[in-house]
Amino acid sequence: MNWKDRSDTEATMGSALLCLFLGNNKLVLRENSEGRWESLAMGEEGDLVGALESLGIKTKVVEVSPGLHFAAIDDMEVPDSLLGAEAYSLSDLRDRDDLEETLASRLSAIFEASIRIPYLYFRDNDYIYRFRTEKQRNREVYYIDDTSMALYHSALCRAIKELKRVRERSAATPARLDFGAVTYALPSHFGFCLGVQNAIERAYETLAANPSRRVFMLSELIHNPFVNDDLTARGLLYLQSDKGVPAVNPESGRSYWDELNDEDIVIIPAFGARDEDKRKLIERGLPLNQYDATCMLVEKVWKAARRYGQRGYSVVIHGKAEHEETKATFSNSAKYAPSVIIRDRKEAQILANVILAEDLDKKKRLFEPLSDKSSKDFCLETALEKLAVVNQTTLLRNETLGIIELLEEALRKKYGESHVEEHMAMSSKGDTLCYATQVNQDALTKAIEGDVDAAIVVGGKNSSNTFQLFRVCQERFGERAFYIQSEANILSREEVEHFIFPYDPMDPRQGRMEKRAFLPGGNRLKILLTGGASCPDGLLQQVIAKINGYFPDSEVRPVEEVLEEVEGE
Repeated sequence: MNWKDRSDTEATMGSALLCLFLGNNKLVLRENSEGRWESLAMGEEGDLVGALESLGIKTKVVEVSPGLHFAAIDDMEVPDSLLGAEAYSLSDLRDRDDLEETLASRLSAIFEASIRIPYLYFRDNDYIYRFRTEKQRNREVYYIDDTSMALYHSALCRAIKELKRVRERSAATPARLDFGAVTYALPSHFGFCLGVQNAIERAYETLAANPSRRVFMLSELIHNPFVNDDLTARGLLYLQSDKGVPAVNPESGRSYWDELNDEDIVIIPAFGARDEDKRKLIERGLPLNQYDATCMLVEKVWKAARRYGQRGYSVVIHGKAEHEETKATFSNSAKYAPSVIIRDRKEAQILANVILAEDLDKKKRLFEPLSDKSSKDFCLETALEKLAVVNQTTLLRNETLGIIELLEEALRKKYGESHVEEHMAMSSKGDTLCYATQVNQDALTKAIEGDVDAAIVVGGKNSSNTFQLFRVCQERFGERAFYIQSEANILSREEVEHFIFPYDPMDPRQGRMEKRAFLPGGNRLKILLTGGASCPDGLLQQVIAKINGYFPDSEVRPVEEVLEEVEGE
């Protein structure tokens, strides 16, 4: 009988099951006296550790769900007592019909809990991939050849960061680059954050260390096409797009997902990944944790959502439902708490109206626009009684605080001023925003004081944090603020290709490039320039070089002279 046709009720009740996994997520099975394959151990709860010890295995046993326990050992540590045992990827077990009865009937539970395997011995405060210290940084990946040098290297940007970033988390006054004909103002904080640096270094290192293996990125490494294209040129493959559309192998015509095997490597990007995607990789026996580059500040949001859920709060995620990070956060949050995604203040108002509605039918009607962005257990009768807010890390802090205030006011009207703190997690007031996103915004706020002829924000078209920086500039400078991907979008001194970020899907202009008037005539122009958290420094220097090229050499000071001036401050 195929295990899919069985019911968990056929399992021996009251017995516990222990599954042993090797480092590549493969489940160890052995043949019993009847020639059938069985799990490592089954019996009473207290017998499971003894079952491991009898095989000479000393490792921790973790209960991943009631009656189901996992343990793991490294491939090189398999004891002689297990010689003859077989190790199977979970995907290999889907159609086996010769498994021991209880194991066969519990495979569904094993598959469901498989997400725990790579992180089995993580403690609550452990992170998948902590930020590298300065000594741990691998700067060599940015100097591989002329292409990488042009993309990543900028002597000007490096000098500004060394001068102005006295503290990583605190904004300082902007830097000035006086080229004579043009003066540029750059915020103290711009460009790559630590999470992006971690992910980029991991990707280049993995490619260099595995020249004979296929190395995939689950989706875009970061939201910058030039970085992603450079990695592609060096052999990196992508399993799917940033919207989750599977990539197809042009040679076979099949989805790469369908071709994956345990010899392949898949890197998880800085945004993290949904449990659904991780399970598929785990089932194929891929060593997930070793190549998981999830930013620890994204994981911090997941941990916050878990804590709030354990304290009985429903979780409101301020984010864009189509963004990889928000999808990953929702996947994690929904395991611990009723969860819903809201995009902006408009959708927060919908949620506030649902809170205040007395009639359940009215609540359902009002909630309809958010229903496909909520977890299955989001019960409108109870889920809105206690709320906590977490963020997509790349959004504007003030917008998140406004959403919290709006929801807080609805709870105040519903339950009274004296009870509002019982219904809103006050510690959730923006505490899950990425500090790098915040300090970039703070630094830009310091830099926008005074008049400028143009404010230029450089970043990928699907970079949310870049868009937030542009919004700050747009609010201050209006039509004199421009969102570009590189110097290629500067068509001439008079004309630039400006990107209209698709914030409102209902606006047909959004998501398109639009030609706009650029710089005014005359000299002594003042330009504000910054880049998003996934923008390489080399692109900013290329923008400076492109604009300087519109003036006679006699009117533009040499880069070396400007650099000496910056370094001498």
